[in-house]
Amino acid sequence: MKNAIGIFDSGLGGLTVLKELKQMLPDEDIIYVADTIHIPYGNKSVQEIVCYMKQIVLFLEKMDVKAVIVACNTSSALALKYIENIISTPIIGLIEPAAEKLSRKESIRKVGVLATRATVSSLAYTLAIRRYNPQIQVIERSAPLLVSLIENRAKKDMLFKALSVYLGPLIEAQIDTLILGCSHYPLYLKEISSILLEKGSDIEIVDPARPAVEKLALILRDTGIIGGGRGDIEFYTTGDAYDFKEKASIFWNGPVKVRHINLREVGEIKLWQR
Repeated sequence: MKNAIGIFDSGLGGLTVLKELKQMLPDEDIIYVADTIHIPYGNKSVQEIVCYMKQIVLFLEKMDVKAVIVACNTSSALALKYIENIISTPIIGLIEPAAEKLSRKESIRKVGVLATRATVSSLAYTLAIRRYNPQIQVIERSAPLLVSLIENRAKKDMLFKALSVYLGPLIEAQIDTLILGCSHYPLYLKEISSILLEKGSDIEIVDPARPAVEKLALILRDTGIIGGGRGDIEFYTTGDAYDFKEKASIFWNGPVKVRHINLREVGEIKLWQR
């Protein structure tokens, strides 16, 4: 499938970006890569994440994609700057578009960021927001267990308790805006909203997926390569294809056919399909 848009994440989280992309650009063909064999990215080193990201981008380039969305905040924070200079394909992360759009709102004074430990340690959101508006205060909070709980389909009560613990300090800090700084978190947007309402907090929730897709659409229009597809989606995973299919089917409305890829042999596209 040539001239598709490539999306990659460590797992299920990129589905939130895929959803935004399908809503905004429904005719685009999409290749989705989930690097589940290395999940979670949040506890990996910069060198490891750069290595994984480079392999995935090389795979997507071999598939002749016309653009790439890094649907992983950790990769956007730690590895994007190393990768964007070695490929010719337009590549977009999640952090910069969100920071730029958010910083235009005059009502925002104190922003909370809920993200993986690696993203928080990088201060990527703090630095990006300050570049656009130094007056905005940014508080970042790591949620090291959330990705694993989501990927392993933890019980709702366990997930709710974890979210309450992680969100508590941000609510107490009286933030006016909450950035979901991991693409997995919007999968449980209802639960997050419920906790904020329960605490009586009038906090605006920001999902970085929308600003990223808006920026992508602008680039595609400006370069004259928007559209031309049939709205097809191909799913690939570096881990177990059946396992990812089962999990993805819960969050994605529609059939999910998943192919396994071995990124160590980028030329080997398909080993089996589920």
